[in-house]
Amino acid sequence: MTRLYSKKLLLPFVGVIQVAELGWGRALSLDGKNWALRYAQNDNEPVRNGPFRDDPRVNFSLVVTIDGNRTQTRAVHPSLEPGRVHADSQRLFEAICDARVPFEAADRYEYWLLDGRDDSPLALLHSCVDEAETQLPVPPPQWLAMPAAELAVTDPDPPVQATYLPPVNYRLQQQIEARAGNRPRAVWFERPAATDEFPPCLIREEWLDPESRRLCDLYLQRLAPRLLMMGGLSRAVRQRLEQAACAHVFEVERFYPLYPEVVDDSLLNTARVEARLRRANDV
Repeated sequence: MTRLYSKKLLLPFVGVIQVAELGWGRALSLDGKNWALRYAQNDNEPVRNGPFRDDPRVNFSLVVTIDGNRTQTRAVHPSLEPGRVHADSQRLFEAICDARVPFEAADRYEYWLLDGRDDSPLALLHSCVDEAETQLPVPPPQWLAMPAAELAVTDPDPPVQATYLPPVNYRLQQQIEARAGNRPRAVWFERPAATDEFPPCLIREEWLDPESRRLCDLYLQRLAPRLLMMGGLSRAVRQRLEQAACAHVFEVERFYPLYPEVVDDSLLNTARVEARLRRANDV
């Protein structure tokens, strides 16, 4: 039976990925339209028979890509059985065509970097679906921002500085690293539902230093179209993110089908219309 679920794509956080899983195969999509079907190679059979979703010891081979309703088959890795791969790929294709996105979030185990001052959750580093995956190797206790080349964050009021000033992404990354302390620690939490104990936007937003708070606000506002893919956000937080997201209409258009909830549908629909009009005028 095909298992359908979603999980946060980390690290860095770039969105919520949709997953269809069948045996040793899985289909992945960040926008619900374009899918990559991958199959676990059997070069490590004992590992492949375990909870391999995020196991770095398992190699996955790309077997099919889907763009809308168009499929492109790739060469099957020599270690795989072509008949089984093609049969499972067809079943996965049928499952995602029949399913409605977004899928329900399943990554209730979260690995948080702790604040060096009070050990409270500071920034999310990793998440997983099954408890057994918490025993697998994890990233070092260091938060990473999306690269500036992939997420350009405009700074409307940069500090006056004679030397080179790094992008907002990396300045915030430095601030979070400093706040984690000289001996950064991270721990696993099981979080079946959203609570006030964890930062809703995956980064602690309360900062004593005004400049750090400004950098955090700029980064999260730019990340808003992707953060809206998460479930469990309060109405106030989702409304704030929707307003910020409308400054990036093409990303709202791309990710809108994966928003589990919408507070102001007219606002986001206006952004989507603007995206279509701007694209038409560029032709």
